[in-house]
Amino acid sequence: MEKSLTQLNALLKKNKTLILVLPWALYAFYLILWAAPQYESQSQLIVKSTDGGSSFDPSSLLMAAGVPGAASAGESQLIEAYIQSADMINYLDETIGLREHYISDEADFFSGLATTHTRESFYEFYLSHIDVSVDSASSVITLKTRAFNAEFAQVINQAIVDKAEQFINNINNNLAKSKLAFAKGEHEIVEQKLQQAKTDILAFQSKYNVLDPTAEGAAFQQIAFSLEATLAQKKAQLSTMSTMMSDAAPEIINVKREIAALQKEVEKQKERLSTAEDESEALSVTELMAQYSNLQVQLQLAIQAYSSSLITLENARVETYQKLQHLVTVESPTLPDDNAYPTVIYNLVLFGVALLLIYGIVRIVVATIREL
Repeated sequence: MEKSLTQLNALLKKNKTLILVLPWALYAFYLILWAAPQYESQSQLIVKSTDGGSSFDPSSLLMAAGVPGAASAGESQLIEAYIQSADMINYLDETIGLREHYISDEADFFSGLATTHTRESFYEFYLSHIDVSVDSASSVITLKTRAFNAEFAQVINQAIVDKAEQFINNINNNLAKSKLAFAKGEHEIVEQKLQQAKTDILAFQSKYNVLDPTAEGAAFQQIAFSLEATLAQKKAQLSTMSTMMSDAAPEIINVKREIAALQKEVEKQKERLSTAEDESEALSVTELMAQYSNLQVQLQLAIQAYSSSLITLENARVETYQKLQHLVTVESPTLPDDNAYPTVIYNLVLFGVALLLIYGIVRIVVATIREL
């Protein structure tokens, strides 16, 4: 065992340069001569809410959260989740041929998508070639997409932006429109009830040939009260005259006739109020007044309900407009001039440091085992 460790230690010392330089040189050869360049397109988005009809101010997009019109971080995070969803990758594959690009000859053996890939590996490969982040202060969404040529990187970014905009519109705008449609439907029901109440009153007036039974009944009552007052005066006059004249006096007889006529007319007016004049008339004046009063109450209630429904509808219309949301492009998808990946110098330095660390660790482990 000790002999093997001694030989291994000697081998490490003797071939130090080869062990460190050869892997680094091979990796450098891959990065510089073989690795396919990857281009990155960037765009910035924000979910914009309609601010009660106020004018749009682009500077507000970069201000802190809480600015009127800017949606909360929740909507931005919803967009972030949708961009990273399987629905998005399926859409990109169907519309722009994302899968074909990842497995095309533009990609090298190590950086491209394997030809015999699974759905899960394709999804993971997609996630590794996009980067979407949400700024916690401004809720601005930054989207970066990578591809093996600059034009396709921009195409991917633009397709994602278009689909995300359609997504947010379908969710929020359709929900707002459904709420408004419900308010309109309820308002139409109330309006129909108001029209029905008006129709009922017109039908009642036409059926009984009256314009306002309440006014007519009041007029009849006024006539009855006037007749009763006159009757009371005549009775008082008769009582006074009876103390001075005999019952056979012509004046007494005339007053008695007037009293009888007044009594008959008062009874006639009272009967007119309480009973129908003939069999063809189904209701008396009092009953007409009662039914007409009920119809008037129904009409007033319908008018009040219509007024409340109209206010509710207008409030729903304003609220719907204020809650409409749109995905606003702060920065359009860029067309990169130079490839962003691979970062040759950074990767070579990092790989060299990793080789030195691994070599040092192996030497320390071997030396420690030999001393035990």
